[in-house]
Amino acid sequence: MFGLDRTTRILLRAAVASLSILTLAQQASAQTLRMWTFLDPASGKDPRERVLKKLIDQFEAANAGVKIQVEPQVWQQMTDKFLAATQTGTAPDVMWVHLRRVPDAIKLGALANLDDLFAKKWSKEEADDIDGSFWRFSAKPGAHYHITHSRSNVGQFYRADLFREAGIDPKSLTTWDKFVAAAEKLTVRGDNGVTTRWGFGQAFATDGANNSVVFSVMLDKNGVIFDEKNRANWATPAGVDGLNLQLDMIRKWKITQPGAVNEKNDDLYDQFNAGRFAIIRGASARIPRAMTALGADKVGFFGTPSFTEGKFSPAEVAGWSVGVWSGSKQKELAGKFVEFMSSKEADRLWTMEGGAVPIRKSTVKENAAFFADPKNAYLADVAAAMLEAGWFPPDGAGAGWNEELNRAAQDVLTNKTDTKAALQKAEQSYNRAHRL
Repeated sequence: MFGLDRTTRILLRAAVASLSILTLAQQASAQTLRMWTFLDPASGKDPRERVLKKLIDQFEAANAGVKIQVEPQVWQQMTDKFLAATQTGTAPDVMWVHLRRVPDAIKLGALANLDDLFAKKWSKEEADDIDGSFWRFSAKPGAHYHITHSRSNVGQFYRADLFREAGIDPKSLTTWDKFVAAAEKLTVRGDNGVTTRWGFGQAFATDGANNSVVFSVMLDKNGVIFDEKNRANWATPAGVDGLNLQLDMIRKWKITQPGAVNEKNDDLYDQFNAGRFAIIRGASARIPRAMTALGADKVGFFGTPSFTEGKFSPAEVAGWSVGVWSGSKQKELAGKFVEFMSSKEADRLWTMEGGAVPIRKSTVKENAAFFADPKNAYLADVAAAMLEAGWFPPDGAGAGWNEELNRAAQDVLTNKTDTKAALQKAEQSYNRAHRL
């Protein structure tokens, strides 16, 4: 400021001070919440992505200066990446944790107590509206750590139009014998013997595996897949029967594609949407995308068959548990967003526009006409399968059982390993990985 008169210097200092104050005020008002999820609201390919974008827009409009920064992640790696990021202090403010990994996240202290952030302020009516097995999963007295969205049940997607053409009632397929017979009828081969449509698509890759047939058979026959110390207990008569049933769909009945040994779940969904399968085994949360690709009247869902007429076999209940990182410097704001995206109004959007199973009882009660519409019937079918045969992983069970069971299937098909021996190897691998 050399060469400037005193008055000019005073004015310049005042201007700089004013600018600094303005900058600090702008920084204080501009709050960015980072969120990791498998959904990409910028893409909008999945109906849930479009709902998420709408909710973010609404929240930002109602909270001036707040920005929700979504950082889409590969779903198979996302939870492990989050748990690692909590150790380095780089985790996002809002996190979607795979349901079965919630106990791991709580054990590490990675998730904030939602009761402290907002849930203890709820009225009894609001608390009852969201209460249930998902809300209680891994909860403690005075502490809830997540709200589970995109709830799903592993089961069977089916092409409703092909079932109608073949005269098959999906609700009748409650036993494995009936299921196999229907899948044989729906398998199509050309004059040259080449299969153009498989009756039942399966995927045995170990990357992000879903529950397989053997998993449900073991639960159906034994009621458990772990012992009292959470060690794998699979090389049993039920495990052998289940794995043989699963693999005989390739070896004996030829209703499942041989390529299942290497294929991933995402391959199944893509090929189902392309008309290559009449039925696939998958997570019900992916049905809306299939409906978008094929038409709502062409896709349905039914639970896993059993060996008892009229009864479903158990299958894992899954979902994405949304929580707040315990190390976030903006926990209150992050909690406010999690509460907003789980509100009654938001749940209606997730359900009626996103095709998600509702998280609130009021959503079903107050929208009877929506659930009565045939194209939304699958939501009721999923809810019924969850209620009757939904399986939650026991507290303390580590991840990886689906992957190891798929590895056993690969071992039998590729290496011709004896079924029981393959299951024993899978048991040992799982127990060793979890130091059991």
